[in-house]
Amino acid sequence: MPLTSEEIDAFLESPRLAHFATTGSGGRPRVRPIWFVWADGALWMTTRLKARTTGADLTAGSAAAVSIASEDHPYRAFLARGTPEVWTIDRDQWLERIARRYGALGWLEGALTEPDRVVLRLVPDEVITWDYGRGDYDVMQSGSSLRTVL
Repeated sequence: MPLTSEEIDAFLESPRLAHFATTGSGGRPRVRPIWFVWADGALWMTTRLKARTTGADLTAGSAAAVSIASEDHPYRAFLARGTPEVWTIDRDQWLERIARRYGALGWLEGALTEPDRVVLRLVPDEVITWDYGRGDYDVMQSGSSLRTVL
């Protein structure tokens, strides 16, 4: 069974790394670890639009996929797909919220001065979750869907 909304909230509350994937020129995939905050049914992340290839991909119109997984047993995961939007409202407050979550206030000082530093808001079009601790591996092997409704 996919994770419930409450289980997703609890799972994404931990400061895990998200793996953020975009498609570059020529259809070549790119992925990089990224910090995030889960709030209001959206993933809030930060990148640079010019200095990071994934940011340039977004500027060129790439959709994105995000994978967040536990590193301990029972293995759980949250996969999301969608098109992130550059969020300009309260940008500095979102950057601070992300920095505090990862204990990186020193990083924040520099990030606030980067002219191409943006906050991304991704409301997922599709979410897939699983928890191997409750038999979701067998569910996947049977061909059943683990799509999740938020």
